[in-house]
Amino acid sequence: MYSTTAYLYQQITRVLLIDTSGAYLTMRYIPVYSKKLTIAKGVDNVLLFEFINQDQKPVNITGSSFVFRLISQDGADLLLSKDMVVLSAALGRIKVTLNTADTTLLQAQPASYSISKNSAGLTTAVFTDAQAGARADIDIQDSIYPGFVPSVELSIPTTELTARASYGGAGPGQYPDWSLQGQGYGSGSGMPYVSYQTQEYYSSFIEPNSAITTIQMDLLNYTGTIKAQGATTYQSIWYNATESTTYYNKSGTIYLNVVGWHPLIRLAFNNSIFATTDPPGVPATAKATVVDGVVTGISITNPGSGYLAAPSVDIIGDGAGAIVTATISNGQLATITIVNGGSGYRPNPPTMTAALVSINTGYVVNILYR
Repeated sequence: MYSTTAYLYQQITRVLLIDTSGAYLTMRYIPVYSKKLTIAKGVDNVLLFEFINQDQKPVNITGSSFVFRLISQDGADLLLSKDMVVLSAALGRIKVTLNTADTTLLQAQPASYSISKNSAGLTTAVFTDAQAGARADIDIQDSIYPGFVPSVELSIPTTELTARASYGGAGPGQYPDWSLQGQGYGSGSGMPYVSYQTQEYYSSFIEPNSAITTIQMDLLNYTGTIKAQGATTYQSIWYNATESTTYYNKSGTIYLNVVGWHPLIRLAFNNSIFATTDPPGVPATAKATVVDGVVTGISITNPGSGYLAAPSVDIIGDGAGAIVTATISNGQLATITIVNGGSGYRPNPPTMTAALVSINTGYVVNILYR
């Protein structure tokens, strides 16, 4: 049988307070180290303090009031402020009680604390740290109950500029400068311009609250790369915070851990077929045949090129239930097989097309982070 010793103790901290009584001091008290305090989330925390002077004698604090402040480690945020209670004025003893409601919403983190004294209209500092410092260390811990951190949704990037869509129907002359689409094509190149744009697209921003950010994504037949990027401000240049991972026709839930402090994080996706190397890929196209509302056949009108994995094929129309699969050969669309013809597909004005065939490189359908 194992025997474990547990300790129940009070956090009594001796701190230096300037004695204004006029007493003659014979020595200087210099603490060897500063005692780090601990706050446990989810319970009541009672912190006791005893004021001493440079002779290490109790300081009479009659007529004084005190305020306890909890501060972020970088000193930028005031996390909590609470009045303290005098236990014994003659012996210089006070306490502060941080109850469950005070600590529940705090993030577990290393932080700092300070104590200020108000007496006769003067507000002075209490030297809680060595070397006459007015701020000392304190840890906020999820030590009693685990701290639940809810997941937060991120925006799902648009697929408007991906493998099967054009940039507003415009030609290369209207593309943004950074895209540089069409370089080396057109006159003299033997290849025509295309109204498609190599596109890396992004999620909304994350403002992390810890050194590790976990991102969950649901992929549907996704072929392409995913990476996380960081930035210092919203106006600064983005840099890669993780390596780029390539997925091939991936369906399912994936997780990405971003390690390190980054003021801002976003996800960068590239599943454009035009991201393939020399020459850029060409999207495949196909047409569907519908009989009595059921998809009975699909013919490939252009096999395309540059596919790294079998693309996702969706049947779009007024019906439902059609399921098809595709295969590739040497980067081209080779076959499209009907698994289920569905039902209810009928001509849709104004094109009077019963069913459209969408050939794409997949989607991100859900993004959460914590």
